[in-house]
Amino acid sequence: MSRTRILIASDIHWCHLDWYGVSNEERMERFARHVEEEYAKDPFEALLLLGDYSLDHWQWGIKGCWINEGRSNTKLFADRVIARLKKLGVPMAAIGGNHEQYGNNLWKELTGFTRTDALVVGDYLFILPDTFGANLDPTEHSDGTYCGTDMAFVKEKMAQYPDKKVVFCAHHFDPAKESEAFRDLVREEDRVLCLFGGHVHRSKVVELGADWGNKALLYTGNYSYNGGKQPPQESMWGFRDLILTENSLQSRYITPANRITVKEEQIEHPYGYQDEYSITI
Repeated sequence: MSRTRILIASDIHWCHLDWYGVSNEERMERFARHVEEEYAKDPFEALLLLGDYSLDHWQWGIKGCWINEGRSNTKLFADRVIARLKKLGVPMAAIGGNHEQYGNNLWKELTGFTRTDALVVGDYLFILPDTFGANLDPTEHSDGTYCGTDMAFVKEKMAQYPDKKVVFCAHHFDPAKESEAFRDLVREEDRVLCLFGGHVHRSKVVELGADWGNKALLYTGNYSYNGGKQPPQESMWGFRDLILTENSLQSRYITPANRITVKEEQIEHPYGYQDEYSITI
């Protein structure tokens, strides 16, 4: 039986801040190394990055470095981390998040990718909308404007690949702010399997209910700061995989082995899985 494995990560945040006793540079090194080790352990067919590689546009504290200094940590991330991961030789996407509000032209110049993307991997179509694609290239510090899913782009891609099963991946999906048209499409199209999102810096699986066809939204955790309880109790650094076969879908949040400091206590966190999810398709 054929098997397709995808790795999905978000909210890595190359920036001026250190978290859990690990320097920013060391954290970036660990992220790249852990993705490489995961590929060596069980190769994946594509790597999807769902945004927030920096805090270049940031509304708080010392503000973002792009407007303040004209310095782009997003470009550093692309030049050092993405360039390194490209050597794995698998298809990649790197869409925008809410903390890098570069317009489409500048985004491509800085990263080599597009803020919105779509990838075909075997029998599956991954549609990656830019749900923070409004008010780009701001002249004031901003945390981004949620605009929802671009239905024209979705319909174009689904018409282009009518026989492919569909997975939606975005930096964030806010069901309460999404259009009725997108909700209806997710509910009514049997070939739509599930959704992946980041942004909340937590790993969890949310069942969207009957209005969304009882499809699930799977959150991709983080490799920066936790959005829930302190690690390791919840959402330790990591990424999600997605394993697809002819009749099943499985996903789990993978936490590589890590050493961190929480409230002056050193913690050795072992390699493991959490928030596992599976359905028959």
